[in-house]
Amino acid sequence: MLHITNLKFHYGKRSVLRDFSLHLPKGEIATLIGASGVGKTTLFKILIGSIKAQDGTVKINNASLPQANAFVSCMMQEDLLLPWRSVLNNITLPGELGTMPQKKAALKVEAQKLLMVLGLQNYADAMPHELSGGMRKRIALGQALMQQRPLLLLDEPFGSLDLILREELYAWIKQIQETLQMTMLIITHDFRDAISLSDRIFLLKEGIVWHEWLVSEKQRQDPQSCHELMNEMRNCMR
Repeated sequence: MLHITNLKFHYGKRSVLRDFSLHLPKGEIATLIGASGVGKTTLFKILIGSIKAQDGTVKINNASLPQANAFVSCMMQEDLLLPWRSVLNNITLPGELGTMPQKKAALKVEAQKLLMVLGLQNYADAMPHELSGGMRKRIALGQALMQQRPLLLLDEPFGSLDLILREELYAWIKQIQETLQMTMLIITHDFRDAISLSDRIFLLKEGIVWHEWLVSEKQRQDPQSCHELMNEMRNCMR
């Protein structure tokens, strides 16, 4: 699904990505961790097409950049819900803004299906200010899913949420991923996010994938295994 090979990017004399390689199979959830400023956001910008790589190759669904950018959707840290539009009309927004706008009726049918998946079918006519933080995150996720692209990037999606809401969203994202067979790549600073959601975790350090961990469901369910993995990740980041 996602194949990045020897990717390079620098800002002036400062090298951010150097021979960065990452391979993510279809249908998996992966997390990219790393200290601030190591290049996580730079990688996302390359994948969504807002900046260009200076060397190396990126393939998504066997297409190379820039054509591969068309296979990527993104959920940002802060939701971009328009306060004057209902939940349903916020979800249809990406389709309305697309290069090939669909008929509004068809968009609403797709949005209503997504609301069922998101468990928010009873909130179609609600306004953003009437939603909880967790609901707003689910609507933002719905906007990204509305683009119907095979690779979904999530940039610090849980940063503003408390632990209870985080765990609720972990369950929703896992359920949606299993239902839609999405491939997801998540940026996070929180080891709990990484372990709770990921099939694999990549550590970005010194411009390369410094380490990779595979995470099993058995590990996720064992507090001692989670604690040991967190300590290992913390030590590798130093």
